[in-house]
Amino acid sequence: MEDNIEIEISETNRGNEQIIINKKHKFNFSFQRKDKSKIYRCTEYKTLNKCKSLIILNDKKEVLKYESLHNHLEKEIDVSISVAKHKIKEEIKKNSIPMDIKPKHIFNAVFQEMRLICPEYSTIRSQIIRNINKQFPPNIKSFDDIPIESEYYKTKRNENL
Repeated sequence: MEDNIEIEISETNRGNEQIIINKKHKFNFSFQRKDKSKIYRCTEYKTLNKCKSLIILNDKKEVLKYESLHNHLEKEIDVSISVAKHKIKEEIKKNSIPMDIKPKHIFNAVFQEMRLICPEYSTIRSQIIRNINKQFPPNIKSFDDIPIESEYYKTKRNENL
């Protein structure tokens, strides 16, 4: 087992937990054992490679076991894209007003902080726009579409209309 394992916790596109090891390999959450430890498998596990690598973390995110049995090359570019998407998603969630979000500024700020192999802006632009649009209220086309209890419309006394 490697002594200097750098772990970063991220999120998949579907919102599941993902572990990134040494900025080279991605591991997706597989299952949780009775002792609350979690098992993560390499993302190449379900591909033709059938990678057997896994990592077991306890509930405090400490490494209990790491089997580095990778049968594929390191994927630093995929990892950097994944980390970038996660950090950008976090930045968008922090901002309370979606109209003020400038995707290019978020991208530049995240990559100055990360100092990784930088993917092109165009490769993650659609992901940024999608996350910004999720912050907007749903499309309302008529007065009948407005929900009775809405978080977007409040009276002066903070009561729902």
